[in-house]
Amino acid sequence: MSSTSTWSGPESYADDGYPVSLLKYLLQQMMAQFAAQGACLALLDESINQMRILAHVRQRDLQAVHPPLALPGTRPGSIRRRMTVHLEHDGAASPNRRQRSVLPSLDDLEDVTPQQSSLFAVDSTYPKGQDVIGFAWQKNDAFIVKSHEEYLEIFHSGQADAMYIDMLPSSYLIVPIEEPPLLAEVHGQRQSGSLLGVMVLYQVTSSIGSGFQPRQRQEALQAVERVALYLQNDRLQRSQHRTWEYLQLLQEVSTAFPTTVNLPDLVEKMYRFIKQVVNVSSIMLTLYDRDTERIYDIFAVSHDKQVLVLSDQPIVSTKEERPVWWQVTQQEKHTLQFSPSHDPEEAELYHELLGGAWGDQRQAEVFLLLPMKMFSRSVGSLRLSSQRVRAYGPEEVEVLETMVQIVTVGIENVKLYERDRQLLHEAKQREAQLAGINSALQSVSAVLNVDELLSSFVDSVADLIHVDLSVFFQLSQNKEELVAQALHGLSSATMQDDGSDLPALAPPRNKAEHEALIRMIRLPFKDTFLEQMVNEGGFFYLEATQLDDLAQKCDEGGAIFLRETILQPSIPGRQMLMIPMTYQTELVGLLGVPTPKGVRFFRPKEVGTLLAICAQTTSAIRNANLFGQREEAYAELQRMDKLKDEFLVTASHELRTPLSAIIGYTSLLRRQSSRISPPQILRFATKIGGAAQQLLDLVSNMTVAAQMGALDKRLDLTIAPVQVLSAAEIAASMLSMSAEQKINHNVDPELWVNGDALYFRQIITNLLENAAKYSPSESQITFSAEAKTLIEMQNLLPEDQIDHAAMVEQEGMPIVLIRVQDQGEGILPEDESRIFEKFVRAPRSLTTPVRGSGLGLYICRRYVEAMGGRLWLEQSIPNKGSTFTFYLPRVESPIETGEYETGEHQKS
Repeated sequence: MSSTSTWSGPESYADDGYPVSLLKYLLQQMMAQFAAQGACLALLDESINQMRILAHVRQRDLQAVHPPLALPGTRPGSIRRRMTVHLEHDGAASPNRRQRSVLPSLDDLEDVTPQQSSLFAVDSTYPKGQDVIGFAWQKNDAFIVKSHEEYLEIFHSGQADAMYIDMLPSSYLIVPIEEPPLLAEVHGQRQSGSLLGVMVLYQVTSSIGSGFQPRQRQEALQAVERVALYLQNDRLQRSQHRTWEYLQLLQEVSTAFPTTVNLPDLVEKMYRFIKQVVNVSSIMLTLYDRDTERIYDIFAVSHDKQVLVLSDQPIVSTKEERPVWWQVTQQEKHTLQFSPSHDPEEAELYHELLGGAWGDQRQAEVFLLLPMKMFSRSVGSLRLSSQRVRAYGPEEVEVLETMVQIVTVGIENVKLYERDRQLLHEAKQREAQLAGINSALQSVSAVLNVDELLSSFVDSVADLIHVDLSVFFQLSQNKEELVAQALHGLSSATMQDDGSDLPALAPPRNKAEHEALIRMIRLPFKDTFLEQMVNEGGFFYLEATQLDDLAQKCDEGGAIFLRETILQPSIPGRQMLMIPMTYQTELVGLLGVPTPKGVRFFRPKEVGTLLAICAQTTSAIRNANLFGQREEAYAELQRMDKLKDEFLVTASHELRTPLSAIIGYTSLLRRQSSRISPPQILRFATKIGGAAQQLLDLVSNMTVAAQMGALDKRLDLTIAPVQVLSAAEIAASMLSMSAEQKINHNVDPELWVNGDALYFRQIITNLLENAAKYSPSESQITFSAEAKTLIEMQNLLPEDQIDHAAMVEQEGMPIVLIRVQDQGEGILPEDESRIFEKFVRAPRSLTTPVRGSGLGLYICRRYVEAMGGRLWLEQSIPNKGSTFTFYLPRVESPIETGEYETGEHQKS
């Protein structure tokens, strides 16, 4: 027999926590009245529908007169103490009344543990009909078992099995405890045969005349009525205490308004209340907004874990998408309770209610839905589930319904308060509009950074005329398109599928990507009605038909912007006000402001405000552009001056070394020409040749860098498929003749890139040579290549190398990611951002014997970028090594490999 229920907590409507002291007291009274030496009390556990033994006591200092193991035919010994005090009529033994024998105190009794006796062990359970307790439950009548042998014969087929008993009972008196009528009978709700439990009294003596007498059977039935009253009284007291606690908790929930109008606070108090009142594993709070006609799942707990995403992004649906919820809460409006795990038909009928953000509740023991009713309408529902059987009794459901009513009133009050507060806020906004205009003019005039100025400009426009969207366009360099430079309202725009099959704009992850996303919004200008209307002068409105015409001619970014923010089916007839912003005869840009919902034109006062701000902003943009150009020119002069100094230092240092070697060895040849041997001549000549080659490489790199010119100069390349493995093997074999390091490469022969074969091999050679120069001998250099997509580079690339527009437009583009990893001295963090500039070498490399012009990485990066890739320093750890990484577009292997298999081709 094992425990299957816990008698604690407010999770059950049945008896759920009788004090052990009370149970022992009742057993003591019954033992005294019927001269019993031991007794146990089993009460009905409604969660498993079985009798559970909660207390088992006996007299102290009883002498065991039988062996521990009871066998058939064993006769109990003789020991007996008379205890015949009757239970007083008031339910307690009064010390002032005459007793027929001395009533032992509770200290005279001891608990019988399962280790002492397995007979009637505490926490054992008995279904109806099993053993004497189940039999008394089934018959609902008291009976006497005259001996332990008879007990075994009747209920255990005469076998003791593995039963262990340290003191054998000589006779048993088993009495069912029937639930008293009280209020239940008054209201006509009592059910015949309803039992609270079963009490077993037993004697351990076997002297003449011992054992329970037949007349005591009827007396016991009368005596246990007092026991039932005691139990019922305790239950009523506990119920009254729970009611008081519920009222305290309900008062706490009800005080959420007006002390706070924060809906999350109200929901949090509701959640704490539910956890304190009932056993719950999952919760779902759903609200219905009559204004938007939408259903919102705003709070959920799934198997004791809160679903945090709902606090920021509630799940929104329509009544057509939630027909079962709509029928139960909005039409039937009644409490719904059933057991999904035991009622498959109900679970199938209400399957919609058992799923969603709060997880799958089909295996829950209990499901409860409480509609949130306000007068004749319902504003939502509260759904609960529990893994405990009969978790929600009538008392708990009534308390929960009261709590839901309080929460419903609180939510409605919150809505009303928010509406009143919004009206007051709008009144204050109108009062402060004039001050806002002045502040806006000051803000755009005080900023010299163009991006900040434009962002402040569109925000000020939106705030002044209370619109959710404003955008500033600027002519592209070729004057063919209008390109968005600043936008207010993109983050709050709701993107819906318009059926155009155009991809939706991904949400921006940082400021740079946000700006790149805005600049993807482009509208055609040259040779369109837009150009004609701008040339006519003055502001104008673009109607829905004109906006739709523009959307059809736009690229993806512009089409998505127009359709998702202006041409929405839910806002028919929406127009966009366009205000050209000109400085003298030059068009600086255009301000675009869509009209609010339900408004066809802006009021003249609002248009006048916008014209004043646009005029002031145009001058501010002009000033900011001039200031920016001056700052850029000054910064470029400083950079060029610094590069000049660095070039002079590098050139003088790097040229001096090979020239010194040439001068030195030619001087030796001249002085020792008469006695020098041929091997010495060969050695000197080799040294002179190496120094000359070093000098030539230095000059060649300078020449290549000079020919490359400015960063925006287009390089002349021959682009074709190139096999990565072939180019790597050629570069490694050329380097292996002079390098002392071991070069490992791991390249799939199926990887091909789209690039210039000669320059691609030169890039690999330069990176491998750099790795060999700065790595100790006997170390390893690793060359690897793998297939990736462009979007996977976003977390690898440094911020200055990310092209956000390309990441959005070509995120799925296949590429080949190539890494060259060495075990050299590494690069200091402060030098990592400079090593790709012209004539820049790490300061400590000037003190090493390694020679170089500081142009290799600059040349490699220019070649990689010209082929459509990126080159960067992925990782560098001082004295551990560096990893240089670049990627190029990946292509499939050509059908006719021919010359491409070796990666070789001749350049004209």
